[in-house]
Amino acid sequence: MAPSPLKDVDAAERAQLLKIVVFFSGPCFILLTALWVFLKMQGAISATMFVILEVCNIPLTALGVWAIHRGTTHAASGFARTVLAGGNIPPPPSYPRQETLIVRGQYAEAADYFRDHLRVSPEDIEARLRLADLLERHLAGYDEAERLYVDVRREQPDPRQEMAAYNGLIDLYAKTGRRDRLKMELARFAERYRGSPQAEEAVRRLAQLRAEDSPTSGSPRSPR
Repeated sequence: MAPSPLKDVDAAERAQLLKIVVFFSGPCFILLTALWVFLKMQGAISATMFVILEVCNIPLTALGVWAIHRGTTHAASGFARTVLAGGNIPPPPSYPRQETLIVRGQYAEAADYFRDHLRVSPEDIEARLRLADLLERHLAGYDEAERLYVDVRREQPDPRQEMAAYNGLIDLYAKTGRRDRLKMELARFAERYRGSPQAEEAVRRLAQLRAEDSPTSGSPRSPR
Protein backbone atom coordinates (compact mmCIF):
# COMPACT_ATOMS: atom_id res chain seq x y z
CA MET A 1 0.00 0.00 0.00
CA ALA A 2 1.37 3.41 -0.91
CA PRO A 3 2.01 5.75 2.00
CA SER A 4 -0.63 8.39 2.47
CA PRO A 5 0.48 11.91 1.60
CA LEU A 6 1.28 14.37 4.33
CA LYS A 7 -1.56 16.69 5.19
CA ASP A 8 -1.22 20.47 5.25
CA VAL A 9 -3.67 20.72 8.14
CA ASP A 10 -2.68 19.04 11.38
CA ALA A 11 -4.98 17.88 14.19
CA ALA A 12 -4.82 21.20 16.04
CA GLU A 13 -5.80 23.14 12.94
CA ARG A 14 -8.67 20.73 12.25
CA ALA A 15 -9.92 21.20 15.80
CA GLN A 16 -9.70 24.98 15.40
CA LEU A 17 -11.60 24.79 12.11
CA LEU A 18 -14.32 22.67 13.72
CA LYS A 19 -14.75 25.23 16.50
CA ILE A 20 -15.18 28.02 13.96
CA VAL A 21 -17.75 25.99 12.05
CA VAL A 22 -19.73 25.23 15.22
CA PHE A 23 -19.67 28.70 16.76
CA PHE A 24 -19.72 30.89 13.65
CA SER A 25 -21.61 29.21 10.83
CA GLY A 26 -25.02 28.95 12.57
CA PRO A 27 -25.18 32.57 13.82
CA CYS A 28 -23.80 33.79 10.49
CA PHE A 29 -26.49 31.95 8.52
CA ILE A 30 -29.24 33.28 10.81
CA LEU A 31 -27.99 36.87 10.62
CA LEU A 32 -27.78 36.76 6.83
CA THR A 33 -31.32 35.39 6.63
CA ALA A 34 -32.55 38.10 8.97
CA LEU A 35 -30.90 40.72 6.76
CA TRP A 36 -32.56 39.39 3.61
CA VAL A 37 -35.96 39.25 5.38
CA PHE A 38 -35.54 42.83 6.53
CA LEU A 39 -34.62 44.00 3.01
CA LYS A 40 -37.60 42.13 1.52
CA MET A 41 -39.98 43.66 4.08
CA GLN A 42 -38.61 47.09 3.22
CA GLY A 43 -39.18 46.40 -0.45
CA ALA A 44 -35.50 46.69 -1.27
CA ILE A 45 -35.38 43.25 -2.89
CA SER A 46 -37.87 41.12 -4.72
CA ALA A 47 -39.10 37.68 -3.73
CA THR A 48 -36.93 36.12 -6.42
CA MET A 49 -33.82 37.97 -5.17
CA PHE A 50 -34.68 36.89 -1.62
CA VAL A 51 -34.61 33.23 -2.70
CA ILE A 52 -31.31 33.74 -4.52
CA LEU A 53 -29.74 35.40 -1.49
CA GLU A 54 -31.00 32.63 0.77
CA VAL A 55 -29.25 30.10 -1.45
CA CYS A 56 -26.12 32.24 -1.33
CA ASN A 57 -26.10 32.04 2.48
CA ILE A 58 -24.30 28.72 2.31
CA PRO A 59 -21.27 29.84 0.24
CA LEU A 60 -21.15 33.16 2.11
CA THR A 61 -21.05 31.36 5.46
CA ALA A 62 -18.38 28.98 4.16
CA LEU A 63 -16.35 31.97 2.96
CA GLY A 64 -16.63 33.55 6.40
CA VAL A 65 -15.45 30.34 8.09
CA TRP A 66 -12.47 30.15 5.72
CA ALA A 67 -11.55 33.81 6.29
CA ILE A 68 -11.65 33.49 10.10
CA HIS A 69 -9.67 30.26 10.06
CA ARG A 70 -7.04 31.69 7.75
CA GLY A 71 -6.78 34.89 9.79
CA THR A 72 -6.36 33.12 13.13
CA THR A 73 -3.81 30.71 11.67
CA HIS A 74 -1.67 33.51 10.28
CA ALA A 75 -2.00 35.49 13.51
CA ALA A 76 -0.80 32.52 15.56
CA SER A 77 2.11 31.91 13.20
CA GLY A 78 3.07 35.57 13.31
CA PHE A 79 3.00 35.60 17.09
CA ALA A 80 5.20 32.52 17.25
CA ARG A 81 7.68 34.05 14.82
CA THR A 82 7.75 37.23 16.88
CA VAL A 83 8.41 35.38 20.12
CA LEU A 84 11.11 33.22 18.58
CA ALA A 85 12.45 35.98 16.28
CA GLY A 86 11.76 33.84 13.23
CA GLY A 87 13.66 30.92 14.71
CA ASN A 88 16.91 32.88 15.05
CA ILE A 89 16.96 32.75 18.86
CA PRO A 90 17.59 29.22 20.10
CA PRO A 91 15.98 28.11 23.35
CA PRO A 92 18.19 28.24 26.45
CA PRO A 93 20.18 25.05 26.95
CA SER A 94 19.04 22.62 29.60
CA TYR A 95 21.15 20.85 32.20
CA PRO A 96 19.12 17.79 33.24
CA ARG A 97 21.58 16.39 35.78
CA GLN A 98 22.08 19.70 37.54
CA GLU A 99 18.37 20.49 37.47
CA THR A 100 17.54 17.13 39.03
CA LEU A 101 20.02 17.75 41.85
CA ILE A 102 18.61 21.24 42.44
CA VAL A 103 15.08 19.86 42.70
CA ARG A 104 16.36 17.38 45.28
CA GLY A 105 18.02 20.19 47.25
CA GLN A 106 21.52 18.89 46.49
CA TYR A 107 22.84 22.35 45.66
CA ALA A 108 26.53 21.74 46.29
CA GLU A 109 26.54 18.68 44.02
CA ALA A 110 24.73 20.64 41.31
CA ALA A 111 27.30 23.41 41.57
CA ASP A 112 30.12 20.87 41.18
CA TYR A 113 28.51 19.51 38.04
CA PHE A 114 28.22 23.04 36.65
CA ARG A 115 31.91 23.64 37.39
CA ASP A 116 32.87 20.37 35.67
CA HIS A 117 30.75 21.37 32.70
CA LEU A 118 32.44 24.78 32.46
CA ARG A 119 35.90 23.19 32.53
CA VAL A 120 34.92 21.33 29.37
CA SER A 121 32.81 24.12 27.84
CA PRO A 122 34.11 27.43 29.20
CA GLU A 123 32.25 29.30 26.45
CA ASP A 124 28.84 28.28 27.86
CA ILE A 125 27.55 31.63 29.13
CA GLU A 126 24.20 30.20 30.19
CA ALA A 127 25.91 27.68 32.48
CA ARG A 128 27.87 30.51 34.10
CA LEU A 129 24.66 32.38 34.81
CA ARG A 130 22.98 29.28 36.21
CA LEU A 131 25.93 28.50 38.46
CA ALA A 132 26.16 32.11 39.69
CA ASP A 133 22.46 32.14 40.55
CA LEU A 134 22.78 28.80 42.36
CA LEU A 135 25.74 30.02 44.39
CA GLU A 136 24.04 33.27 45.34
CA ARG A 137 20.65 31.79 46.22
CA HIS A 138 21.56 28.57 48.00
CA LEU A 139 25.25 28.31 48.83
CA ALA A 140 26.31 31.81 49.93
CA GLY A 141 29.12 31.61 47.38
CA TYR A 142 29.02 35.34 46.83
CA ASP A 143 32.61 35.89 45.69
CA GLU A 144 32.47 33.14 43.10
CA ALA A 145 29.03 34.31 41.90
CA GLU A 146 30.38 37.83 41.50
CA ARG A 147 33.29 36.60 39.39
CA LEU A 148 30.94 34.59 37.19
CA TYR A 149 28.61 37.54 36.56
CA VAL A 150 31.56 39.80 35.75
CA ASP A 151 32.97 37.15 33.40
CA VAL A 152 29.64 36.93 31.59
CA ARG A 153 29.67 40.66 30.93
CA ARG A 154 33.20 40.43 29.56
CA GLU A 155 32.17 37.79 27.05
CA GLN A 156 29.73 38.42 24.20
CA PRO A 157 26.39 37.54 25.79
CA ASP A 158 23.07 37.98 24.07
CA PRO A 159 20.85 40.82 25.40
CA ARG A 160 18.97 38.55 27.80
CA GLN A 161 22.17 37.13 29.27
CA GLU A 162 23.73 40.57 29.58
CA MET A 163 20.76 41.91 31.52
CA ALA A 164 20.75 38.79 33.70
CA ALA A 165 24.39 39.48 34.61
CA TYR A 166 23.61 43.11 35.47
CA ASN A 167 20.61 42.13 37.58
CA GLY A 168 22.56 39.32 39.22
CA LEU A 169 25.27 41.70 40.39
CA ILE A 170 22.74 44.25 41.63
CA ASP A 171 20.87 41.58 43.62
CA LEU A 172 24.13 40.17 44.94
CA TYR A 173 25.42 43.52 46.21
CA ALA A 174 22.03 44.37 47.72
CA LYS A 175 21.92 41.03 49.52
CA THR A 176 25.44 41.31 50.90
CA GLY A 177 25.11 44.97 51.88
CA ARG A 178 27.94 46.20 49.64
CA ARG A 179 26.43 49.60 49.10
CA ASP A 180 29.33 51.17 47.22
CA ARG A 181 29.36 48.34 44.69
CA LEU A 182 25.57 48.43 44.53
CA LYS A 183 25.56 52.14 43.71
CA MET A 184 28.21 51.62 41.07
CA GLU A 185 26.22 48.83 39.43
CA LEU A 186 22.99 50.82 39.53
CA ALA A 187 24.72 53.74 37.83
CA ARG A 188 26.22 51.41 35.22
CA PHE A 189 22.84 49.78 34.60
CA ALA A 190 21.11 53.16 34.24
CA GLU A 191 23.69 54.24 31.68
CA ARG A 192 23.60 50.95 29.74
CA TYR A 193 19.79 50.85 29.47
CA ARG A 194 19.14 54.58 29.39
CA GLY A 195 15.55 55.48 28.50
CA SER A 196 14.04 52.17 29.62
CA PRO A 197 11.69 51.74 32.62
CA GLN A 198 14.33 49.51 34.25
CA ALA A 199 16.91 52.28 33.94
CA GLU A 200 14.50 54.75 35.52
CA GLU A 201 14.02 52.36 38.45
CA ALA A 202 17.80 52.03 38.79
CA VAL A 203 18.12 55.83 38.91
CA ARG A 204 15.43 55.97 41.60
CA ARG A 205 17.14 53.33 43.73
CA LEU A 206 20.50 55.01 43.28
CA ALA A 207 19.10 58.35 44.41
CA GLN A 208 17.54 56.66 47.43
CA LEU A 209 20.83 55.06 48.42
CA ARG A 210 22.72 58.32 48.03
CA ALA A 211 20.14 60.11 50.17
CA GLU A 212 20.42 57.44 52.87
CA ASP A 213 24.22 57.73 52.84
CA SER A 214 24.15 61.53 52.97
CA PRO A 215 25.53 62.97 56.26
CA THR A 216 22.33 65.01 56.64
CA SER A 217 20.01 62.02 56.27
CA GLY A 218 20.33 60.97 59.89
CA SER A 219 20.52 57.29 58.96
CA PRO A 220 23.60 55.24 59.81
CA ARG A 221 25.95 54.34 56.98
CA SER A 222 26.38 50.71 56.17
CA PRO A 223 29.81 49.19 56.90
CA ARG A 224 32.07 48.80 53.93
